[in-house]
Amino acid sequence: MGFVLPTRPAKWQAFTVEEKLAVLDEYDKCLDRGSKVALSRALGVRDGTLRDWFLAREAGRLVPRGSHAEREQRLNAEDKRTLKRVLRENELLKAKLAKSEAAVDILGKASALLEAMAKSAAATDPHLEEPEPGRPDWLGPGNGNKPHSG
Repeated sequence: MGFVLPTRPAKWQAFTVEEKLAVLDEYDKCLDRGSKVALSRALGVRDGTLRDWFLAREAGRLVPRGSHAEREQRLNAEDKRTLKRVLRENELLKAKLAKSEAAVDILGKASALLEAMAKSAAATDPHLEEPEPGRPDWLGPGNGNKPHSG
């Protein structure tokens, strides 16, 4: 049995999801130039409407009523609350991450500045020794455990 065009009593009446899916099956078979436009004219809808249906089907938004896929798409009230909470937490975590990344960047710049100041001080004062490259004196081995002698 071939494809039977669904009929509508009036232009304002919408096609059912099942009818749209049947039309889209036929739409997929339209390979000749102008055949998709001819199908839309035969149905009495714009060719853009068929494209919209096609995109909705591809995105999973066009599913028959009562089908398993439709039930999976619906969120119950608890799922909606959970989704809203998780999205809010996600935004808070993104903000926290941005602050942490900014702090790490600032600490890196401060470390580079302190290292440059230490090198500059060693270059201008002949009594100071050149610090170990890449490591400030106060981070040297054993400096944290010995009391300062004065």
